[in-house]
Amino acid sequence: MGKKVIKIKKLFKKFSKHVASCESARFVCTTQAAFESWFRVELNPVLWKLGYPFEDIDTKYTYPDSTKKADLCIRTPRGDIVFELKSFVKDQDVTKKNEYPKQIARLEELIHNSGVLQVITFTSFIGYRREAIMQDINRWFQDGRWNIIEPAKLIKRYPLHVAITSMTR
Repeated sequence: MGKKVIKIKKLFKKFSKHVASCESARFVCTTQAAFESWFRVELNPVLWKLGYPFEDIDTKYTYPDSTKKADLCIRTPRGDIVFELKSFVKDQDVTKKNEYPKQIARLEELIHNSGVLQVITFTSFIGYRREAIMQDINRWFQDGRWNIIEPAKLIKRYPLHVAITSMTR
């Protein structure tokens, strides 16, 4: 376990279940604020349950030939699994929405690196209609190379939507 690519549907389901068990879930899933760091912290126990040990998760991954950092990286014998997390909040995202395509492009370039097995984006949206979210997802991941879990509420009774995408070598 923990040596293959991550199935993003399974990741979404396990993460949703984990978040639902957190006392802070209602706050995080209903507040008009970005919680990328919280998601990064709470992804760890889910990754452990998927078979990736604490020691294999790197929070200081730097892109090759760059000073830019990814949010998480799992070091596996078959190659790295690199994550970018992004939280969008309605009416607060002009700069983020301009920068995110650049991060996605870095991930697309990275997948051609022989040391990288998989790249994953974990994107959350609060305050957006699902149609607006879909427009963004379709614009950012339009070329068909990405496996996409369409935006869904992380916890059904709360308005926070999450989309997860993946590209594998």
